[in-house]
Amino acid sequence: MKRELVITDVTRMQEGRVCVAGYDRQRNCVRPVLAPPGIHESSLCAKKKPIVFPFAVVEYDLLDHIPKPPHTEDWRYDPASVRLIKKLGEKEKRETLERLCFPGVDAIFGTPIISAQGHYVLDGQGTRSLGTIRPRQILKVIHEQRDDAWKYRLWFVNGERMTWHLTITDLAWRYFCDSQRQTRSAEKIVSELTAKLEASQVYLRIGLARGWDKHPDRCYLQVTGVYSFPDYLEGRTFADFSLCKSND
Repeated sequence: MKRELVITDVTRMQEGRVCVAGYDRQRNCVRPVLAPPGIHESSLCAKKKPIVFPFAVVEYDLLDHIPKPPHTEDWRYDPASVRLIKKLGEKEKRETLERLCFPGVDAIFGTPIISAQGHYVLDGQGTRSLGTIRPRQILKVIHEQRDDAWKYRLWFVNGERMTWHLTITDLAWRYFCDSQRQTRSAEKIVSELTAKLEASQVYLRIGLARGWDKHPDRCYLQVTGVYSFPDYLEGRTFADFSLCKSND
């Protein structure tokens, strides 16, 4: 079943893999998935140009719906079918995010969020694993090195006036921060990005990770997309900061 999706989420996982999600014309959220090892970042590009990126309209041949709450959006697809149709303009981007907005983080998943050593929902519960919010206030961007790895987090207040502190897995955000470290200190990056977001209209995509060995029953909240108007990326995509190796 061929379906056109407006891509809203491209997130970094481990070992060069990514997670992708988008919406069809009926505003159904779809997460195209492949059997292990999953989707490799290199497949997001063809001939060294991105074909799957936020706000691209991309055609997929969807094969089987394989929901497993809270990840009810998963569909297996034919990887040979992926085709870029077009990309949305700035007005269309904002309209798309506005149509998808929830009143707050607590309203997204259809199940209680547990706040203890982070924020998570229990595996097997909930109606969805992805949603959009407009934060009431951006408090601080966090970009720091711990245990020989760079951490990317965001403090914000959502519409219910609750403060959240979540990891950012947005692929473009991480590439952008990494590129900025070539000429700026981490402190400068934090200061500049915080100021930019504070002065912009910001939309956040909030998603759920999957359980892992230590906590197989916990699906932790994360920021899967950071979108600002004006655009902090100035129209660029992850590919402008990566090698974007193709499968030629």
